[in-house]
Amino acid sequence: MPIEVELPEHDKEAFTHDLTLKFSRLIHSFVNSHKLTKEAFLIQALDAAFDLIPEAEKGSLYIAQDGIFKPVCAKGYDMTLLSQLAFTMDNIFIGFECVEVDAIESYQNYIEKREDHMFDEKTLDIFKALGTYGKFTSLYAPLQFDQTVIGFISLENFQMRSFSIISQEVLKFYAQSISNYYALKLREDREKRLYDETIMALVTSIEVMDSYTEGHARRVTQYSEWIATALQVPYEEIEKIKIAGLLHDVGKIGISTSILNKPSRLTPEEYEIVKRHPADAKRILEHISDFGDIVTLAYMHHEHYDGGGYPEGLSGDAIPLGAHILQVADAFDAMTSERAYRSAMTHHEALTILQSESGKQFHPLVVDVATAIFSQMGLE
Repeated sequence: MPIEVELPEHDKEAFTHDLTLKFSRLIHSFVNSHKLTKEAFLIQALDAAFDLIPEAEKGSLYIAQDGIFKPVCAKGYDMTLLSQLAFTMDNIFIGFECVEVDAIESYQNYIEKREDHMFDEKTLDIFKALGTYGKFTSLYAPLQFDQTVIGFISLENFQMRSFSIISQEVLKFYAQSISNYYALKLREDREKRLYDETIMALVTSIEVMDSYTEGHARRVTQYSEWIATALQVPYEEIEKIKIAGLLHDVGKIGISTSILNKPSRLTPEEYEIVKRHPADAKRILEHISDFGDIVTLAYMHHEHYDGGGYPEGLSGDAIPLGAHILQVADAFDAMTSERAYRSAMTHHEALTILQSESGKQFHPLVVDVATAIFSQMGLE
């Protein structure tokens, strides 16, 4: 059996103080974990465990995908070798204990020898190569989401030492914290997926009505991202510009296809109807929560630098930079695309028009950057 190790009395106060500081750093890292991917967060979490639990010599963290538990990260183990392991819920806790309850518990177990009949030969060979076939102490805890085990964290030592009561409590708190924050990230991913699907459904609805717009929104989004990145627009703003680029023509849903697909130039009356689409886009998009800036960009993508645009006739800095970017990207793609009433212009012709309208319809700096980008990327 493993040896019980207790801290000397005179060391306990210092250890408790050190543990408090480490917990503070851990909590701070969790609070700021929204900036990390799930994988980066889990790697950071496992690394922190070795600061908090001094008996740990090696460790790993598994996450379940489609019912199969696979290692995400490890400390002290050969990850190439470890990554060959895969378990189901039926065999991942063989020789261990795990109960699905509201409150996560940590468990300690001494493994004298693996149960050969419970694993295939390849898995046993990997255990032997990793040093986890037998004679080690494991401190482990399940990770849970909605009362379902979604993974586990396991720390081992090979010196016949037990993990202290403090270490067991630390891992219990630690596993609960990882579960909470990982669950939050899973929910965020789910919401992001629904968010993206909603946007693409709106884009598709526009493309169904207007054959010209098929691919147009995606190209405008790509061109806008290139321009915004070159202008060193902050990442968060670029993401808003990209979404506005996808949805800038959503207001055309309310326009008759006979107007949208008319093979000749529009009458003044028909043009006035088309000019309503930014306002209609605003009415549609403003019902989506947290879309405030995106609504503004979509609404203003036909405003001109010199004030000659619509729907409000704004000019200069009264128009957000993102809207200036969208307008240049939108105009370039419109000019270089086949329309029902005219053939596509060459890229050179479209760039010439952008330059001639610089300072008038278009923001001069945006035109300069767009010209440089399209020329460098072979779009001239």
